[in-house]
Amino acid sequence: MQEIATPLEPENIASIHSGLQKVFEVSAFLNYPFTLDEVANYFLPGLNVTGQQLGSLFAGGNFVDIPFQIEDRYLLTHAVQSETLRLERQQFSAAKLHSAGELARVLKRMIPFIRTIAVTGSVAYRSAGKWDDIDLFVVTKRNRLWLSLFMAIILVRIWKSLRLRPSHLLSFCLSYVHDERGFAEDSLRNQANPLFARELLLAEPVVGEDRYRKLLERNDWVGELYPNPYGSKLTQLEHSLESRETEHSRHVGPLALALDLAEEITFTLLSRYLRVRAYLTNLRLRSQGLEFRIFEPKTTRASCVYTSNFYRWLHSIWGQR
Repeated sequence: MQEIATPLEPENIASIHSGLQKVFEVSAFLNYPFTLDEVANYFLPGLNVTGQQLGSLFAGGNFVDIPFQIEDRYLLTHAVQSETLRLERQQFSAAKLHSAGELARVLKRMIPFIRTIAVTGSVAYRSAGKWDDIDLFVVTKRNRLWLSLFMAIILVRIWKSLRLRPSHLLSFCLSYVHDERGFAEDSLRNQANPLFARELLLAEPVVGEDRYRKLLERNDWVGELYPNPYGSKLTQLEHSLESRETEHSRHVGPLALALDLAEEITFTLLSRYLRVRAYLTNLRLRSQGLEFRIFEPKTTRASCVYTSNFYRWLHSIWGQR
């Protein structure tokens, strides 16, 4: 899809400058260089600038106070960053994404209530290090989140115990799980949030691609912030192999009532267990000095989301336009 850029008025350049300062801070922290096109498409929400325009602005002497070094369209923050380092991270990310796809297909077959599974976080950004978690974004049928999550946790543990892959490819984290109602509520709360929009747009669906595409279509405000990648993503998913996916049969009568009761019991017990496990995990992370990895579980009947200190930091940078 051809990029369409708006004229760069002085206020646009000021906004680009502000956005680039944020990119520099995050890129330096992650030790991961972004390209001009990536910055233009995903880190300057609502500006509709192209990578070529961004390069021209740098060449024209703009943004000299931000110490980027440009090499082969990569924005480097310091000498340690390089294309070689980035390629290594991309290879780790590709391997982790493949591993997630294998697990996700098993989960989809074994758990009838799952609608879509996507990979988010550093793996989706292609910036994952060897031991980074593989964050899974899961949407389930309404009122079946906790039964699905319970079965998924058991299957993930069995999958890890089989050791079919090296341990760094088995670091799965069910960090963002909603039922259909829970995701609709969360996306409504985060409407016009650039960070939420970018995470949704960069998510890599590994099963239920058609369902994921529908989530994007229902949140068309994402396209107002990131028009070019939004249009490209929808086109990419338009002819998904799963576009003819059929609905699972609906449960009615006594079976539906039994499932509703099981869902309620599972929510009560599993949500408490996850809070205790999160507390113990955070104690260990704090003792290791890994403050940014400490997280808070937020559980409701429709959602189970882990919000890390790292995500909070990103939200402080990009949570508002």
